Amino acid sequence: MDTHAEPSGLKSQRGHRKVDSSSPQLLERTFAVLALFTSERQEWTTTQIGRECDLPVPTTYRILAALERHRFVVRDEITKRFRLGPAALALGRNAKASTDLRTVSMPVLQRLCASSGETTLLVVPSENRLRAICLERVESPKSLRLSVEPGRHLPLHAGAQQKALLAFFPAAEAERIISGPLEKLCKSTIDDPERLRKELQAIRRKGWARSFEETNIGVWGVAMTLLDELGFAVASVGIAGPRARLERSSLSKWLKLLHTGVEEIAAQMSLQCSCSPNAQGRGDWPDGESKDAAASDGELKAPGAR
Repeated sequence: MDTHAEPSGLKSQRGHRKVDSSSPQLLERTFAVLALFTSERQEWTTTQIGRECDLPVPTTYRILAALERHRFVVRDEITKRFRLGPAALALGRNAKASTDLRTVSMPVLQRLCASSGETTLLVVPSENRLRAICLERVESPKSLRLSVEPGRHLPLHAGAQQKALLAFFPAAEAERIISGPLEKLCKSTIDDPERLRKELQAIRRKGWARSFEETNIGVWGVAMTLLDELGFAVASVGIAGPRARLERSSLSKWLKLLHTGVEEIAAQMSLQCSCSPNAQGRGDWPDGESKDAAASDGELKAPGAR
């Protein structure tokens, strides 16, 4: 049992914060250990770590064993020194990617919103890849608009942006969602696994997704996906709005705007856009024929936009 205790907030003579060794939890001490690994000093021995954090030797060993077990640190077999492991590096990359993605995407979302007059969204997979999370959104200036708060968790099987992610998941991850419970959120939500598989296959072929009343009554959306070097989903960018402003002629224009915006983000983030430049030439985009989709265009009402 640890018996050495110091008031929290004190600093050691070396400038590092002392850790409350009497705490029944190791969380604060573990963070203190991880904070030692900097670009200026990347490797530490067990003795050095214990001394810098003012920890008893047994406590230091327990913390390092747990961190090593979870790959947050690794130990050089020759020098016996610890350095950050792959799990810590991956966590840092994820944090940087999330921050960079927001920074790069916001100007694009703002331009898409200004050009379309509708709400624009940036959606990413959750940490466990069982849900989607709204990372950013720019709301339409119009009084009637879709409003999704950043941080909101969303089901992956319903809505253009969520389906745009799911379509580009690794096969095993996608099947975990498809074969699981598919909640019926609205009248057009796809709750049949086989129908969903066909829908996702069509999204992969076209490179974009759409939906109509899959998550909310009277709401539509279109989305494209940002892909990593392996072709798997990193995020989706989309436009969504109310049924009252849904016209087939607008859909073609929004897809062009969306494609330009997603390509811009992809170029800055070393990612790929799910929709190829020749998608329109292949007939994968609707034509510009003016028609009130909300009233009579069955194609737009088929599963595929928010």
